[in-house]
Amino acid sequence: MKTATALVGLAIILAVLGAGLSYSGYNGSQVMTVTSSQPMTATSTVTVASTSSELVLMTTSSMNWILQDEVIAIPAGQTQVYCGYTDSRHVYLETGQVHVSYSTESEYHHVDFWMMNEDDYTRWSNLRHCSDILSYQSNSKPFVAKLGKSGYEFTTGIGSAGTYYFAFMNENNYPITVTLNVDAGLQTSEITITKATTYFSTQESPYVTEKVTSSVVPAGFGLLFYAGIGLIAVAVIVLAISRMKNAAPRTAQPPTSAPVVAQASAVVSPGPAASAGKFCVNCGAPLPARATFCNKCGSKQ
Repeated sequence: MKTATALVGLAIILAVLGAGLSYSGYNGSQVMTVTSSQPMTATSTVTVASTSSELVLMTTSSMNWILQDEVIAIPAGQTQVYCGYTDSRHVYLETGQVHVSYSTESEYHHVDFWMMNEDDYTRWSNLRHCSDILSYQSNSKPFVAKLGKSGYEFTTGIGSAGTYYFAFMNENNYPITVTLNVDAGLQTSEITITKATTYFSTQESPYVTEKVTSSVVPAGFGLLFYAGIGLIAVAVIVLAISRMKNAAPRTAQPPTSAPVVAQASAVVSPGPAASAGKFCVNCGAPLPARATFCNKCGSKQ
């Protein structure tokens, strides 16, 4: 009885331990990693629009002519009355720069030249003596005087818009032809050009592919669990056998005070009851009908 109970307890412990370990292995075996080795490439297109402004300076190749190739024929100047003969041209000039040049038909033909505003020209033209005419000076600007030259070229600034005179005097005894040019110089213009430029940037970025190998352990109850189940079965069988032995009926023993002689006589002359079995003459233990010695106390029958 005690052995069967111990076996049952040990079997239960083994079964519970085996089941727990098997459950842990079952849960761990369910963790699986699925890996895809298919290569992939991501392409992204980024559009960037930018606007830039550029300042372009353009210079024209033509002059802003005021007088172009103006021909002035000056008669012979020296006479008995006059020291020279004069001639002039006048134009209206805006503020800014002005470029003036003149030349005679020969480098040996010299003339006198003045550039004056309207007030100076009026005073200059009213002079009556050659020395006063040739020595005339003014503080107004611009005022330019060039005496006895076949040609001259200069650039000056016009501070205030108005009428300006270009005067010549021929002191020679022969006529002279003068060519006069007046211009406002080269014209420059500022042009702002706005350019809109769109840039397209394409990038290809391949994904990194990794291969991962995983092994799966099949889930089961394990050897400990099955061993525990087997021990439980053995313990149940042993317990059943033990209970069957304890439950078997026993033959009533005669009282120990029975006379030995009567028992001996019973052996000599067995009755109907002795045919089914007999008892030891010493200790009263049940014996087989043909037993010579007692199995319990060893007494001879």
